[in-house]
Amino acid sequence: MDKSATPSASQHNEPVKFARILDEDGGVFGLEYDNTLGKKNTMRLDALSYENALREARSFLGINAEDRDAEGAHWNID
Repeated sequence: MDKSATPSASQHNEPVKFARILDEDGGVFGLEYDNTLGKKNTMRLDALSYENALREARSFLGINAEDRDAEGAHWNID
């Protein structure tokens, strides 16, 4: 059996952290994200487009191209 073709049990059960880009009034973008304690945090992003807001959010949260942070946690950004 090829282990590389079958995801491990830890991949199925790993926690996912969530963040959301908020499109607020006046062309302002915000970021809402959960910390590791389950508390929601919000902040204003210095961006004029959704793409720039997403880039800034990923940078702030330390999310790489594989959607993981420095601790290896998987992130889902809406």
